[in-house]
Amino acid sequence: MSFTNPLGRGPTVFVVPVGEAEGSRAAAAALACEGAEADRPALLIEVGGRPPRPTLLATGVAQGLARRLGAHLPQARVAARGQVCHLAVAAEPEGWEEVAAAVDVARGAPAVIHLPPASLQDALTSQTGPRPSAVLLRADLDRDRALVGLLVRELLPRGLSVAVLKSRLPWVGERRALFGALPAANPAGLPGRMVRRLLGAGSESGQALILALAGALALIAAALALVAIAGAVTGKGRAQRTADLVAISVVRSMRDDVDRLLAPPRLASGSPNPNHIDKRTYLGRARAAGLVAARENEVDADRVEITFPDAGSFAPVRAKAVITASLEVGGGEAVQASAEAEAAAPYGSAAGGATGMASGGGYGGPLVYRDGEGMRPDVAAAYDRMTAAARADGLALIVVSGFRSDAEQAALFAAHPDPTWVAPPGHSLHRCATELDLGPASAYAWLAANAARFGFAQRYSWEPWHYGFATGPEPCSAAGETSTTVNGAAAGSSSVPAFVPAQFRPTILRAAARWGVAPALLAGQLMAESGFDPNVGSPAGAQGIAQFMPSTAAAYGLRNPYDPEEAIDAEAHLMADLLRQFGSPELALAAYNAGPAPVEACHCIPPYPETQAYVTRILAMIGGPGLMPMPSFEVRLVA
Repeated sequence: MSFTNPLGRGPTVFVVPVGEAEGSRAAAAALACEGAEADRPALLIEVGGRPPRPTLLATGVAQGLARRLGAHLPQARVAARGQVCHLAVAAEPEGWEEVAAAVDVARGAPAVIHLPPASLQDALTSQTGPRPSAVLLRADLDRDRALVGLLVRELLPRGLSVAVLKSRLPWVGERRALFGALPAANPAGLPGRMVRRLLGAGSESGQALILALAGALALIAAALALVAIAGAVTGKGRAQRTADLVAISVVRSMRDDVDRLLAPPRLASGSPNPNHIDKRTYLGRARAAGLVAARENEVDADRVEITFPDAGSFAPVRAKAVITASLEVGGGEAVQASAEAEAAAPYGSAAGGATGMASGGGYGGPLVYRDGEGMRPDVAAAYDRMTAAARADGLALIVVSGFRSDAEQAALFAAHPDPTWVAPPGHSLHRCATELDLGPASAYAWLAANAARFGFAQRYSWEPWHYGFATGPEPCSAAGETSTTVNGAAAGSSSVPAFVPAQFRPTILRAAARWGVAPALLAGQLMAESGFDPNVGSPAGAQGIAQFMPSTAAAYGLRNPYDPEEAIDAEAHLMADLLRQFGSPELALAAYNAGPAPVEACHCIPPYPETQAYVTRILAMIGGPGLMPMPSFEVRLVA
């Protein structure tokens, strides 16, 4: 694919992420690779990015351009990587002078400039930097459609060709692109139409192209229409946006405090628990967070109304904000804007507290899931500590890839049969449940500096995302299959509390893995129901270690409630159903004790002393959010 420019000057393309969209750096690298030719490299400039490192597979022409840039710009951070010459500059005015000089030195070669959103305006109006011929926006249209429409509307009058990449590139394609090693047939996944539009001679300048890699084409007209509604900066549009921000701020406070709300009021010693807050304090803190958000958006507190639609529940997670605004036109007409936000706590195989059993790889023990990816329990415990430290430093880590069976690795290798990039089945350490591919890219420097403190080692110098747990038992070892603690500490949700008798521990782990329920939750129930006595009965007719009533036992196929293995499996099955139905462990416990009907009627723990004591006792026994970590919360607008 050739993009020869008859004027002898290569095209310049800006690549910019929108909102929280990820993968823009890899998209910029893939675009640069597509513009490179056998006798002409491409130039990739990272504005505000980390210094690049050269690769052994750099082509001669890329190395030649790197030497020329080094001679003209002695302070430049430059490296040849595959077919591309990488340059990192500061996001400052002097950085743009360096960009202009680099593009001049690379005259005739395409230049792809990856820059943060905050630098876009300065880049477009700079008198010293290069003028782009096209802009590629990496954006999630479902979330940021209005913002994309606003950006496109501002870019088109400048005579620029604009494309929007809706989905990030495939994983292997991103890795190849970042190393400047894209062969023919464009394996990175950038559509040819997009590449031609951005790197062509500019005949389609002034047009916009939305490419939805995960679905159908999205029309730019729809985004522009939304700008008039959600992108307004005055009047009702501004009030609506402020209401959204207030509601989200309230719910984020609730999300951060819910573990304190659910913590037992008293410690085992009987003294007050300093980590516990009551519901009034919980809601008061959330309301205060919303008023701060309103004030920061120049809205007076007397124009804000914050309510909690589920305030009567055991743990409210919803908030509604109403902002009253007066327009400055039309005689000061009063308008109202409202927004409602909700925090959802999903339970299931991808939830923070879910477990499973590995199979088909080098590891066959229990799995704990983070961001939908499985790992060994001790690895999860160490990752949780590392995540907390990263969050304190302003970074949100995510797990991109964890445990992979040999079959999954074989499928990946068949799609990309290059052992330089993908290990053959049976060789990848991912089969041992000790390896994590982490993101986002903005966290790579933090990981390099801090991961070792939590027992993780960067396995390969050329993969800044790949870390293996190097402190616990060896990968794919017999000791690793039973590792549920780290330095004596409980390993997250897959650990079984110490009060569980040894003969019941394997049964609880198997049932928890089969039905996706935290083992600590099952253990706490069994202690409260029977004290682990398989032969106990109650005057009301409940039977066995899990205290099943005959009708419930029949509904779940439990033939012998006095058989511990059969009863614990049925208990886990029932709890999985209740967790899906009610969305929180405390409501599921209440329904197990009192039946689903009264819980469904109020979406709360019913006002029965026995049920309230039952829930409180179990949460206290398992340490509340300690051995049974709360699922990760999503905060989203619902109205």
